[in-house]
Amino acid sequence: MEQELKTVYEAQKIDLQIIEHEKKLVTTPKKIEKMDHDIKAMHDKVIKEKEILEELEKDRKRKEKELEMEKEKIKKFESRLYEVKTNKEYQALLKEIETAKQVNDKEEEEIIEIMVKVEDLRKDFESTSKLLKEKEKTVEAEKKKLLSEMDSIDKIIVDLKQQRDNLLSVVDKTLRETYNMLISRRGGTAVVNVRNGVCLGCFMNIPPQLFIEVTKNGRLILCPSCNRIFYFTEES
Repeated sequence: MEQELKTVYEAQKIDLQIIEHEKKLVTTPKKIEKMDHDIKAMHDKVIKEKEILEELEKDRKRKEKELEMEKEKIKKFESRLYEVKTNKEYQALLKEIETAKQVNDKEEEEIIEIMVKVEDLRKDFESTSKLLKEKEKTVEAEKKKLLSEMDSIDKIIVDLKQQRDNLLSVVDKTLRETYNMLISRRGGTAVVNVRNGVCLGCFMNIPPQLFIEVTKNGRLILCPSCNRIFYFTEES
């Protein structure tokens, strides 16, 4: 019986490997999907920043054009100062010039503010664009690696199942059926070790006398709490 218990214990190790590989078949596509989502989010951010930059540049050019037109208007007002014939007209013209200059000052301040925004945003845009290129390169390499692993996982699983089945083929039918039943009902863990009187499957204490029996590996013993098969080994 000790040899048969050791055999199902080795089969258990293989089944755990199978479970891990099967998990990869599920999680890997999700990892790739998240990578693609993150890249798209960064790409969208770069596009948005570029659009904002272009709008700010358009706004700056429009304001600069308006400012030039206002400056020309001031020049015309100033040239008319020498043509007016009354003090009243002269004062009215001065007021118009002053108002136009105030408008110009405000326009110039707004243009400067836009230029500062453009400069800051351009730095962010260049930084994000550079980061995006680096991220795309890294993600592409990681995706290639993951896809390559997925291509080989199916074959690995088939090989592991064959190894497991070969091991189980030589054990007692009752033990084999018990093992297979527990694998399906106990989350893929049918055989467990015991440490200091504690089942390492459910972490419940077992009676001292039962623990002594388990350490002998002389017969099939199931955990009183989780019903998993006990196989004692000094391995950690």
